[in-house]
Amino acid sequence: MNRPINQYNHFFECIILTMVVLTSTSIGLETKTIDLEKSSEIDYIYGTVTLSTRTAMNALGLSEDTKIGARATMNLTVNSIISEGCNDCVHNPTGLQIEGFVEIQNIRNDMGGLGRIEGILSITYLKEYLKENFISKEWFTINWNASGGTELDTYTQFTIIHNPPKLELEKRYDAAFITSDGEKESRTGPWLLAKTLIDGSINAQGCFPNSVSCEKSLNPDINLTSVKKSIDSPKTISHSNSLIQINNLESTENIPSNIDGFRNLFEMKNETNDHNIWCDENEEDIIAIKSWNLDTSNNNIIAPMTLWLDVLGLPSSSFVQTNGIWSEIDYSNTGCASISDENKNLIFNIIIR
Repeated sequence: MNRPINQYNHFFECIILTMVVLTSTSIGLETKTIDLEKSSEIDYIYGTVTLSTRTAMNALGLSEDTKIGARATMNLTVNSIISEGCNDCVHNPTGLQIEGFVEIQNIRNDMGGLGRIEGILSITYLKEYLKENFISKEWFTINWNASGGTELDTYTQFTIIHNPPKLELEKRYDAAFITSDGEKESRTGPWLLAKTLIDGSINAQGCFPNSVSCEKSLNPDINLTSVKKSIDSPKTISHSNSLIQINNLESTENIPSNIDGFRNLFEMKNETNDHNIWCDENEEDIIAIKSWNLDTSNNNIIAPMTLWLDVLGLPSSSFVQTNGIWSEIDYSNTGCASISDENKNLIFNIIIR
C-alpha cells in the first residue's frame, strides 16, 4: 500500500471535510428559524470541495505523487439514525449517517495529464446519552470506498468514552460566529460562511486550514448546499461492536508508525510493557507494538477541530489527557492506538486503515 496513513492531519482533514458536509444539521441563522429547525432535518447535500492541501488529498486516498487541487463533486443523502445492539451501552446511540456519490476530477501528477476517481463516501456519527445533554460515548467513522482498486480506500474510526459523562451545551458556538444579515461567519480559524437561501436551504463556503489564497476568494475550497425535509423517523442500524482487547502482547524492537502523528499530540514518558490495546478483529500480521506512560504535567487537552464543530453547531469532542497508558499496534494494513486509565479502562481509541 503506497498511500501514507501516518499523519494525524489525515484524520483532522477528514473531520474538517465531514463538518462542512454536516453544516446544516443543526445550525440556525436567525431566531425566527427555530421552529422550522425543530420540524425539519437535512435531506441531501450537494456541491464541490477543492482539495487544496496535501492532507485533504490524502484523506481521499490520493498519494504524494498527485498534485494538490483535485476537485471533488458530492451528492450525499442524510439520515438520522438509531443504533441497536451495542454491547456496553445503557441506551441506544443516536446520530447521523451520510452516504453518497463522490467524483474526483482534475487529478494530476508530475507527468501531467488528468484523471478522475469515483467512489462512495460514508460517514457515521453516533453518541450515547446517559440522560439529557450528558454524553457517555461517541463514535465517528469515515469510510471512503473508491472504484478502481482498494489501494485508494481509506477508513478511520474514532471512539471516546467520557467518564464522567460530558455535558453537551446548547448554543456554545454563538461566540465563534459573527452574525449579520442572515449570514454567519467564523471569527477565527479556518474561514467559514453559512447563509440561508430563499428556498430555506443553507449554503456553506469555507477553507481548509493552511489553504493558500482561499479565504473570502471567489473560489473557496468548499461550496456545499444542504436541502431540508420534514423530520422522518430515524433509520435503525446495527451497532458495530468492533473493538476487542488484544491480550498477551510483547513489545517489539520496531516502533509503530501508522498512527505516530496522533502519538505526537500527547506527552509521553517512559516506555512500558503493560500493553492495553483495543482494535478490530483481523487476521493481519503484527508488525510493531509499543506502549508509553502518559505525562499529565502540562494538562494537555486534545480537541480536534473544536472550532469547526462549534461554529457549525455540532457536538465537539475533546479529551483531557489523564494518567494512563498509550498503547499502539501496527498490523500489515491497519494501525490501532488506545488510551487506558489507571484502572486499565479504555477511554480513547483510534483505528486507521
